[in-house]
Amino acid sequence: RRKALVEIAERYKLKILADEVYHLLDWSTPSSSPSSSSSATSQQLCLPSKGKRRPSRMATLDARYGAEEALGDDGDYAVPDERKGVSERAGTVLSISAFTKIFCPGMRLGWIEAAPSVIRTLSNHPYVLSGGGLAPLQSQLATELLLSKEQDAHLDGLISDYESRSRALTAALLQYQDLFELAGGARAAKKVEGGYFVWVKLLQCSLPATELREMARREFKVDFLPGERCHPDPLRRQELDRYIRLCFANIETEELLVEGVHRLARAVRAARNAAMWTFNAKHSY
Repeated sequence: RRKALVEIAERYKLKILADEVYHLLDWSTPSSSPSSSSSATSQQLCLPSKGKRRPSRMATLDARYGAEEALGDDGDYAVPDERKGVSERAGTVLSISAFTKIFCPGMRLGWIEAAPSVIRTLSNHPYVLSGGGLAPLQSQLATELLLSKEQDAHLDGLISDYESRSRALTAALLQYQDLFELAGGARAAKKVEGGYFVWVKLLQCSLPATELREMARREFKVDFLPGERCHPDPLRRQELDRYIRLCFANIETEELLVEGVHRLARAVRAARNAAMWTFNAKHSY
């Protein structure tokens, strides 16, 4: 599907901005982090490797990604001549990542991987050239983190922690299969292989997720993101009002995640019991 999307974009001269900030948070293989290779570079990180591993960056599906000559370190950034149609011949896909997910939320700094022609165009944008670079202090910090391999070690730690937390969360959810359905069914506990979140369908819940959230926060001190907040079309958000998104990244212990599931289960049952009581009261004689 990604290849088909890139082909459509190339045909109609569109650009694809691929939000891949969770791409490196992957534990599908024992050696899924960048530090598994001492010679890894930002370009190598987005290339597919042998065996089971995270999907390659979407930028690698761009025909120009590997066909164009890479930019060197000599600062030779010739300003493209738009009158010659360079922008139309430039790459199609931009893979966008950020340190906010792999280092810390306050690190508001990211990077773009794309065909050299795209990088050259972005590097010559007046916004980049006129101010001495973007976020120079954070950029220098990120540089030191990468050169010292501290970022690799930190990412390894995040991957290990998130894998354990995701397993604990999904295992707890599977204890309430009458209330919650994981994407992928009962096997979902073995399929969570990266990222921050678990997607859950509410079963036998009388309330939309937004209303359940209000009650759960107020009475059971547990929170989640209603599924409708994840729908790209505001006019169709109600299609997801029986789904919720749970985050295992921000809770630091497995015990708290399990306790959160127990509280959420109590909230769903309380909502169901209240609905049944209301129904019986209306139909009693």
